[in-house]
Amino acid sequence: MKKFLFLLLVAATTSVNAQLYSSNISKITFFSKTAMEDISAVNITSKSAIDVKAKSILVRVKVIAFKFDKPLMEEHFNEKYMESDKFPDAVFKGKITSDIDFTKDGVYPCTAEGVLTMHGVDQPRTLQGTLEIKKGVLTLHCNFNVKLADHKIEVPSVVTEKIAESIAVDVNFTYAPYKKSK
Repeated sequence: MKKFLFLLLVAATTSVNAQLYSSNISKITFFSKTAMEDISAVNITSKSAIDVKAKSILVRVKVIAFKFDKPLMEEHFNEKYMESDKFPDAVFKGKITSDIDFTKDGVYPCTAEGVLTMHGVDQPRTLQGTLEIKKGVLTLHCNFNVKLADHKIEVPSVVTEKIAESIAVDVNFTYAPYKKSK
């Protein structure tokens, strides 16, 4: 029994004091609302990592992995607007600037400052959200807007009434302590 309690304590300490967390669940959605049409898409294959010691965060999104209700929208998104063959990933690299006690369960306001690279264009960004810590599992939630012009994403004039100039993005990641693959 003592050995079991010792192993349980070691396992709990290891997960609480882990330095690197990687996402095992992700969901990123975006929404474009105009008077003519609403467009939404979801991506559940994105990857992220948080280095607790360095307070750094990295998010990598495969652009082609966004799924739409209408296949034609998905095709236009990838070929005409995001040019996903040429720019396959959107990336955010940043530093967490909030004071967060990663060893203590709770819900913390979270701010990260960094660079959002999308469509080949880097833009400095400050993103705000919440980070929940519960039994060694981190859950990040963040909402922000992306202006298409900031990333040189051009919308033909014939469809400008159907696509918003600013797209609402909703990000959710669940992280667990990183374990090396064997």
